[in-house]
Amino acid sequence: MPSTSSSTAPATSSSTQTSTPSQTSTSGAVDPSVSTLTATPGSTSVTLSWCCATTPARTYTIRRDDGTGTPTPSSGTLVYEGDALGVVDQGLELWKQYRYVLWAADGAGGYLAPKMIVTSTRLPVVTGLQASAASATSAKVTWDAPTDPSVAAVVITRTDARNVARDIYTGTAAEVTDTGLVPGMAYTYTAHPKDASGRYGQISGFVRLTAQRTWMTSTVSPFVGWPGALACATATWCMQVNNDGTYQVMSGTSWSKPVAAFAGTGHPGIALSVVTSLTCPAAGRCSAIRSGRIVEFDNGWRSTGSPSSGWTSIDCPTTTYCLAIRVDGWSTARVGTSWTTPARIGTLKGVSWSDVACQAAARCFAVAGGNATSSNWRGTLTGSGWSTAYLGGSQQGHLARISCSATTCLGLGHRTRVTVSGTTWSISAQPSLDPSEDYTNDLSCGAPSLCVALNYGNVSRWSSTGLLERTRLSAGIGEIAGVSCPRTGGVCFVADDRGRLYRWTSTTRWVQVATTVQTTGGTGRIGCRDAASCFFVDLNGWMVAWNGSAWTRSAKYFTHPAMVECAGSGFCIAVDPTGRVHRVWSNGSWGASRTMPLAPVDLSCSGPTLCLAVDVDGRASRFDGAGWSTPVAALADPYAGGPRVSCAVGGPCMLVSSQGTYRRYVGASLTATVRFPSAVAAQNRLVSCGAPSSCISVTYDGSWAQWDGATWTPHPADAGSGWFGSLTCLTASHCVATHQFSNDWQVTVWNSGQWGFGGTYAPNEVPSAAECPTMEACFVAGGTTVSRSS
Repeated sequence: MPSTSSSTAPATSSSTQTSTPSQTSTSGAVDPSVSTLTATPGSTSVTLSWCCATTPARTYTIRRDDGTGTPTPSSGTLVYEGDALGVVDQGLELWKQYRYVLWAADGAGGYLAPKMIVTSTRLPVVTGLQASAASATSAKVTWDAPTDPSVAAVVITRTDARNVARDIYTGTAAEVTDTGLVPGMAYTYTAHPKDASGRYGQISGFVRLTAQRTWMTSTVSPFVGWPGALACATATWCMQVNNDGTYQVMSGTSWSKPVAAFAGTGHPGIALSVVTSLTCPAAGRCSAIRSGRIVEFDNGWRSTGSPSSGWTSIDCPTTTYCLAIRVDGWSTARVGTSWTTPARIGTLKGVSWSDVACQAAARCFAVAGGNATSSNWRGTLTGSGWSTAYLGGSQQGHLARISCSATTCLGLGHRTRVTVSGTTWSISAQPSLDPSEDYTNDLSCGAPSLCVALNYGNVSRWSSTGLLERTRLSAGIGEIAGVSCPRTGGVCFVADDRGRLYRWTSTTRWVQVATTVQTTGGTGRIGCRDAASCFFVDLNGWMVAWNGSAWTRSAKYFTHPAMVECAGSGFCIAVDPTGRVHRVWSNGSWGASRTMPLAPVDLSCSGPTLCLAVDVDGRASRFDGAGWSTPVAALADPYAGGPRVSCAVGGPCMLVSSQGTYRRYVGASLTATVRFPSAVAAQNRLVSCGAPSSCISVTYDGSWAQWDGATWTPHPADAGSGWFGSLTCLTASHCVATHQFSNDWQVTVWNSGQWGFGGTYAPNEVPSAAECPTMEACFVAGGTTVSRSS
């Protein structure tokens, strides 16, 4: 039969539903050899394919109609006649239904049983849909641009995790950047084609994307200086080793500039000193222990080649003799330039040797404590070797440090005093004036009547007969790093970790005589006016500012660490809790230092005229733009170090305690104290308000509650909501939390009731609260680093 179809191009396509009319061939035969008929509709065409007639070769007739009546090989519109297995029927009407029927010739003038399929023309599905993060708050969505002229536009729809759908694009392009996303929230994108009349075609497949902040971490405030060890050979020569790995020498009355010698130890308040057990028998000659090995100074620091390692205490009474011990009871001596083979300190077992000191070469004394009991033990080295003996039990305290002048020694610890005259030991219990601070950490004796000990924050002066005085040096400003009394007599020195040197003489007593090194470094709580203007105060009181591209240390505005809080683009306040002072940023600069009436443990500002500070005693004071109000009792929380406070933009403020109570500061006064609902865990320590009627409070174990302006609604612990150290709510529906350990390098986000992953940052210490001037830009400080998101 000749072909009369509208198109004879064979095609393959996806299958659709098929049906077979109940009809037999004119020859009376039923042949199942035509097994399939498929139709793939387009906007103005339908692609048909079928399979398969067996031999002998057959011809096919396919006709189209409107689907009414019983089809016949001669009724309807002839689409194709011939021996091909496919055809494209063109010139059709969009959105119209068509029926197609296929007959195969039976070779005897009739037809086999026909195949039938019904389909409708439609717009083609949009293909190639993809989505990728462009930033923390935007995504790039791409697709293949349709070539069918019936498609007037492509509509891209975004659906968020709350099942809220929004069309983000309608047009003829092939990509769009979707903005206004919330970091940490999952989104689904779909695509629809649309014709000129506004009728939609079939939806595409979907793609998912979770918006995330990308964190970049930089070291912005490295530690510089921070003395960790001090030893003075004379009244005019001292060696100081700083925890950043540098050393300095006082020769005469001035100090040298820091010289790099060792690797730093990180946070000076947490890490051990770069060197320990520093001893200087003469000007220009020192020895110390560095990571368990003995190093010496003589025009520079170098290794001594001492045997073994693990040494913990060393003393050199002369430049030609040193003695070192280990905790496990081994000792070695340097005589001249050679070290002796390590030898045991007697035969004692079950004791830990803590310190050693020498009156002279080969006349040295070591102290130890029992590992299983609080007993005290002694070791004496003379020309005949070591001898050991029991000193006393726990009722006489705990011995920790010993130091010797030329003829005597003094030993101290907790509630105990030991004296050595010649080689004769005596021990006596010492009454404790302050058990929480009465423990000797460092000790130096220049003469029998002049010894100085470090007891946490106290500096105590001793003679061989007893305590002479206690002095609080660097109180609240720094920590004492080392004490030293040279054997030249009559003078002692103390260095603190902020680079200040104090000297004692019988006429002046304690006087600060020099600043050995300008200490800087460490990060504090960050406050931001906007994404290009942020501030923090380092651990030594220096202001560090962000200008949008770099952090720069500026002026030393405080003597202690301080926290910065900003509210809007024109106001920031920096508060030094220890010094009880504050400064205000306005008109482009920081104002003068002014006093405040309490030492805040937490601070929050809703604007330039409302900042609320709370102290460890639960008192609150308001900054109204001009000054601080008289503190009033607000919310007691003695077990948690004071309550926590958060002020929404424009107010009010919320105060919570770990005792299960809360108050609000509304207008200019505090509301009554109210208990959380019984279903809310009592330990509500963290709180942040993203809006006047929306606050989140989280407990240590992860249970949390939400404030809606009238009441708190409890929620059970979530897998991602526990162990937080800080919580910052940017809006009523989005919060950022950091964990309270330095090895938890993940940000957690809260989005409308769901906790999720918020990206990875890398502070080198416990992170501070996140500061987010915009949804996209957040800052997290920790140790010496700041992590910034984008």
